[in-house]
Amino acid sequence: MNQSDYLELMGRYLSGDISEAERDELLRWVDADSDNQAALEEAEKLWSVTENYEMPDFAIGKPAAWDLLEGRIGNAQEGSAKIVKLGSFRNYLRYAAAVAALLGGFWLYWGGGLGADASAYAEIQTGPKEERTVNLPDGSVVVLNENSTLRYPEAFKSRVVELSGEAFFDVVKQDGATFAIRSEGAQTTVLGTSFNVRAYPDEPEVTVTVETGKVEVAALNQAEEKVLLLPGASGQYDKALEEVKEAPVSNALAWKKDLLIFDNQPLGQVAEAIERYFGQEIVLENEQLRNCRFMGEFPSPDLKALLDAMAFTMELEIVEENEQIVIKGDAAYCQ
Repeated sequence: MNQSDYLELMGRYLSGDISEAERDELLRWVDADSDNQAALEEAEKLWSVTENYEMPDFAIGKPAAWDLLEGRIGNAQEGSAKIVKLGSFRNYLRYAAAVAALLGGFWLYWGGGLGADASAYAEIQTGPKEERTVNLPDGSVVVLNENSTLRYPEAFKSRVVELSGEAFFDVVKQDGATFAIRSEGAQTTVLGTSFNVRAYPDEPEVTVTVETGKVEVAALNQAEEKVLLLPGASGQYDKALEEVKEAPVSNALAWKKDLLIFDNQPLGQVAEAIERYFGQEIVLENEQLRNCRFMGEFPSPDLKALLDAMAFTMELEIVEENEQIVIKGDAAYCQ
């Protein structure tokens, strides 16, 4: 079990909605480490604070909601001698939210804020070189790329999922209800369409590419940061800047179609597409090479064959150095 599983058991324990087996599992975890014991003790104290308070609306944004909850608990602490003053207070607000949410009749998934429509979640994972097709309860279909995780409530009333990694979504329309994907600080919202989302934790951007329909990409914590994408367009969410912009992306669906096509594209975009497809870092020796143009179609691409074709047609030298592929040459010959 991971940390979130034990936090859920903690909430069940404090609300009285826990089986004997679950209680034994939780107590074994508590007895195994003094930090775990301290966490439960803090949660018990916070339970006494929050059980009489209505939970804030997390739809207004998580930071604002946490601030509101902190203020309520702080007021309660000042007004009651029975409540013990807590150390590391804000670190344990999440425990309070979890258990108070259970008391109120819903479950808050704090990691991604998936909402309140079910207490049971399905989680689908893929490993290296593995792709997997997932049929969601509403009829939508998701194709997961390698090293990816999809998480969604089994009841699926609100049509909100969480993605870590990359996936292609084919979303069905459902009486005007929106479908949302939350991934690495970005939210992608649609009615019914097909599109690709790439949101690996170790990459600086979340990239969304539309195949059919319209897609809105926004920053989770900044509603004004959003773009509307039409078929063929791509948008990116910059994690560090928390900004969203429309940006061209080459061969975003190559992993799904097993095909790389370059139609007189700048070498900078070609290098990025190769990096995404093969997971191999590409370095251009000088910035002028980015403007060189390359054409070619590569079904079931082979990295060596592709690089050899680039080197021959563009008069480039391509070598492997320090686990990187370095592209060298005179930009005057290939522009």
